[in-house]
Amino acid sequence: MDTGEREGRGITTRLYTDDVPERWEDLLWTKYRESFGSLDTYQDQVCYHRDSFLEALRDPGYLKFVALEDETPRGLALATNSLEKASVAYINPDYIRKRFPREVEEGRFYYVTTIFVDPAVQGMGLVKSLLRAMLSYMREGNRVAGFDFCQSKEFLAGLIEGLSRDPEVGIPVRARRMDAQVYYILELE
Repeated sequence: MDTGEREGRGITTRLYTDDVPERWEDLLWTKYRESFGSLDTYQDQVCYHRDSFLEALRDPGYLKFVALEDETPRGLALATNSLEKASVAYINPDYIRKRFPREVEEGRFYYVTTIFVDPAVQGMGLVKSLLRAMLSYMREGNRVAGFDFCQSKEFLAGLIEGLSRDPEVGIPVRARRMDAQVYYILELE
């Protein structure tokens, strides 16, 4: 799947259902680490180590949405309808099965285990391209997508809703909060 070029900048997103080109693996790993490695969040947002990341890139059980700028990978979203594979992102498969039994049974519930854009090229339309490709895929099969981020980034749900209505994306969605985890510390007084 190729979402096409936008504004003459050579920005596309391609969907890979088997494996991404091997020559992209190291670059995608580096950009993944750069995108999540230095976030100021309590929870470590890096759920893959190098080997498991490369395995996911090669695994036909994952959808790989690769955002490209002039044929150079600049962003990636990994999604799977295998809740066991999705548990790498710290989800509880039974919670999802209970709330989306039909979607899970029919293979229509996907969990986005990671999504990122190269920090060096943010603001160029790559997020819209990724989102357009992902939402097109979801719409085609009447699929549901789950995802997570830390509470300090909760504004992203509204951002995604807004971007989904942008004419360049044009596939409106509604984000619904399912649950939350809050981190505390206990200090002696």
